[in-house]
Amino acid sequence: MEIKYAILMLVGVIVGAFLNWLTDCWGLFQRFRSPWRRIPKNLLQEALQKYFREQKKSATKKRPPITFAELEKTLRKRWYDYLPLFGWIPFSRFSTVLGSGFWVRPFFVEAFCGAGLAFLYRWEIEWRCVSILILQMNPEQPDVLFSRFLLHAVLFAFLFLATLTDFDDFIIPDLITVPGTVCGLLAAVFFTCGTLPTTEIRTFAHQDNAETTLLSLPSAPAEFMEVPNYDSLYYRRDNVPLHIASPNIYPAALNGRPNAAPLAIALFCWWGWCFAMMNRVWRVNFGLRRAAALFLRRLRRSQSTWYYLLAALIGSLIIAIIWIAVVWKNGSFRWQNGFSALIGMACGGLLIWGVRIVGTIALRREAMGFGDVTFMAMIGAFLGWQPCIFIFFLAPFAGIVLGLSRWLLGLGGSLPYGPFLAMATVATVLFWSNIWLWAEPFFEIGWLVPVLLLFCGIMMFVLLRLIEILRGKFNVV
Repeated sequence: MEIKYAILMLVGVIVGAFLNWLTDCWGLFQRFRSPWRRIPKNLLQEALQKYFREQKKSATKKRPPITFAELEKTLRKRWYDYLPLFGWIPFSRFSTVLGSGFWVRPFFVEAFCGAGLAFLYRWEIEWRCVSILILQMNPEQPDVLFSRFLLHAVLFAFLFLATLTDFDDFIIPDLITVPGTVCGLLAAVFFTCGTLPTTEIRTFAHQDNAETTLLSLPSAPAEFMEVPNYDSLYYRRDNVPLHIASPNIYPAALNGRPNAAPLAIALFCWWGWCFAMMNRVWRVNFGLRRAAALFLRRLRRSQSTWYYLLAALIGSLIIAIIWIAVVWKNGSFRWQNGFSALIGMACGGLLIWGVRIVGTIALRREAMGFGDVTFMAMIGAFLGWQPCIFIFFLAPFAGIVLGLSRWLLGLGGSLPYGPFLAMATVATVLFWSNIWLWAEPFFEIGWLVPVLLLFCGIMMFVLLRLIEILRGKFNVV
């Protein structure tokens, strides 16, 4: 095995250990599975006393009970307990305190992160499976591939962390989605070549040759190549970073200064996200007037409101600076990527928020947690709005398969939705080139995608109402 893969696996294992520690710290309930977490003395004493009493009852003459002091000495942490991956084997002796088999999942988390990082490097950089290579397109530069690999590794780390906490407590904390969203937005601005690759389609008219009317010569520049079987349609020879208008050319009206409209849209998306993250409540049980009063009172009293107001002001300043800086080197690319990331964040969050509202109205109970909304907004900030469409449609299939399997096995049908969004995101990123080439014609027609989404939303409401009616008729819980 090459030395670079050994280094990547080591880095991945260390990242996995860090994710295990964050899972214990940021979950809804405090856990102490990671060796880097200090077990409270009272919890340790209670577990030791319980274990000591059980051992004393089951002791025989051939196997006398150990003393409490000996047991306490055995459960002191050693230096090798802190080793990533291999440290879990000796650390398993803490099963007395932390529960039987507590170390199994963290062990496989670190092993999976090590193998996964090495695989991602091979998949994206050496095999170039994410790059779009059709016809005579030019291969991407190594720095582009490496930037994209780093960005996706960070995204997958956030996805994995959210999946672990969602499986533990059926919640995705803001401590994960808020830093993840900010990281995705900043990466779009400063890693302009790290976004997903796409094709760019242009139409060029043919020019008649002056010597004969039987020949026509294409007027396309040298950086474009003709699409087979399509007259006057050309691909750019290089992969183009995904932006808001892909596969079409980026609209000049959405560039930075002096266009004020894109600045207003960007600020609206940012302030909308900050407002959505505030601690608010809306209950119309006693009328709209009391609902509005309660809404404003909760916002005013919550400390998080002032934090997000400060974040909104700082973010607005940064957006304005990037909007002004389009005249500098790579300024236009930074604005295009940042603006596309803000649109992706808004569209990703609104997709799941719409499902949440429709499901709540149809089923007359909360259909989805708001953590899934902020989670999808984070994914949109990293990838853009077009991948969110595929993730939105892929995630339910994984949920249906696993949910039915658990129901048939008698394990219960309740499952968190966040892990399925994460699985769909990973699949979309890894097989992006094939997905994009298949769906590219749909994105060429700008109005088609929102019409399809509206149709799917209506059909989902009808289906959920039908399920709710059948459930009430047959008394199915």
